Amino acid sequence: MATVVFDKKDLEGLLGKSLTKQEIEEKIPMIGAPLEKTEDNKLVYEVFPNRPDMLSVEGFARALRFFLGTKTDFIEYKTKKSGIVLASDVSVKKARPYIACGIIRNVKITEEMLVSLMQLQEKLHDTIGRKRKKVAVGLHELDKITPPFKYLAASPEKISFIPLDSNKKMNLKEILEGHTKGIAYRHILEKHDKYPVIIDKNNNVLSFPPIINAELTKVTKNTKNIFIDVTGTDKAAVRQVLNIISTAFAERGFSIETCSVDGEETPNLSPRKIQVNLDYINKILGLNLSQKEFIGLLKKMGFGYSGDVLIPPYRTDIMHEIDIAEDIAIAYGYQNFQSVLPGIHTPGKRQNISEFYLHAKSLLTGLGFQETVTMVLTNEKDEFLKMNLKPEKACKTLNPLSQECTICRKAVLPSLLKVLSQNKHRSYPQKLFETGDIVVLDETAETGAINKKTLATVFSDSSVGYESLSTLLDAFLKNLGIEYSLKKTSHVSFIPGRTADVFAGKEKLGIIGEIHPQVLNNWNLDNPVVGFEIVIESIYELIHRQKE
Repeated sequence: MATVVFDKKDLEGLLGKSLTKQEIEEKIPMIGAPLEKTEDNKLVYEVFPNRPDMLSVEGFARALRFFLGTKTDFIEYKTKKSGIVLASDVSVKKARPYIACGIIRNVKITEEMLVSLMQLQEKLHDTIGRKRKKVAVGLHELDKITPPFKYLAASPEKISFIPLDSNKKMNLKEILEGHTKGIAYRHILEKHDKYPVIIDKNNNVLSFPPIINAELTKVTKNTKNIFIDVTGTDKAAVRQVLNIISTAFAERGFSIETCSVDGEETPNLSPRKIQVNLDYINKILGLNLSQKEFIGLLKKMGFGYSGDVLIPPYRTDIMHEIDIAEDIAIAYGYQNFQSVLPGIHTPGKRQNISEFYLHAKSLLTGLGFQETVTMVLTNEKDEFLKMNLKPEKACKTLNPLSQECTICRKAVLPSLLKVLSQNKHRSYPQKLFETGDIVVLDETAETGAINKKTLATVFSDSSVGYESLSTLLDAFLKNLGIEYSLKKTSHVSFIPGRTADVFAGKEKLGIIGEIHPQVLNNWNLDNPVVGFEIVIESIYELIHRQKE
């Protein structure tokens, strides 16, 4: 969720009414924006990820006008053609293929609006934009540049300009190596030998997306006309972000003009249509809404109705009837739903496998272990390098928001070692366990990967060894009724000669051993550690087969 800060007076000015304490603290959060705090004349809200149109004070006020009932008429945004043209060169298709542009006329910029613009740009970059990798936005003073514009890829040392908030002319390479924004975002372009730029008729650089704009086109309080560029790697997301920004400007009463981008006029602010069956909505929500009540609730969320539901151009989250059902529920008010008993009464109970996992956990707790719960998401360094392993194929995270969460783990032991490294200040001995999922690549699976439930333990103290844990493993498996054997093995994460595979018959269940000193050093651990990891669901299946 994104946290946004609004000036209360500015919000109320756009809303057209003063907000009561009850509305601020109780009613507004019901739209999907929990109140974080109030501070002087500032309101701090969290906005759900599905409502990026509410990341600006303009979009937030628009949503509240409908929700609080101060406006009910569907908004149809008017645009006209500016005649301004931008052409994309084929050279930019590899680096950053998509661009959309728009013009905002007759702008009157206030301090509050400038702050809101900067916040909106930043939040869109961080959310939809995936830290600028997927989408980046540039705002420029139109009157300082001359159309037509061109979007192309240039060699790093051949184009120079003065970047925003600087007084030194730099080429693209120098910006990536020496400017704070270049250093922060250069990883987005690291695989390319040419970088995207937008230039005007006189070869003035407007922008070096997704890195930084030019100082030449800096938007100030004196700016009257604004040129917007949105670039990215996802065409739909680029168009959506342009719509959100353009309609936010329109809430201030400014005029929107389209720009011809490769023959297509952008932004396209025509409402989308979606067919919605009222019977479906009533069934999903357990209501009995009439057509009139349904239309009234649609209006409360800013939708129109013409037989089909009209979706405003800033609502990028509406893709299916179920999305309309969710908004109808919000408009109806979750507090207004009545509790009803299901028509069919069935007793609930845990699945047998869940009961087994609880039993296994209770055994380990009885043996002195403390349970931890860590994330399935991890990274190559923690999963492989710190365990003395060479990087291998793993289920990767698409567009990770953090370098800490780039893959799904293939073992639980590294997670436990990380917990130990973060708790060195705690008293010893430390005995931890976790029953958690790992993700294994499997080409035969529908998703290309499968989850497996494993159980891992670690035991750390000043003088623990293989025998310290093997006796606990023996007690654990015998209490589960498992006949097992240990076979000497070698593994780079464990000390040679102090490691064994765990077998039940011919089936390998896992591994036990003393953690290698180099691994301990990698995790910055001072005391010896022993650990084991077994596939707990395999033990359940083995017990189930024995019962049959």
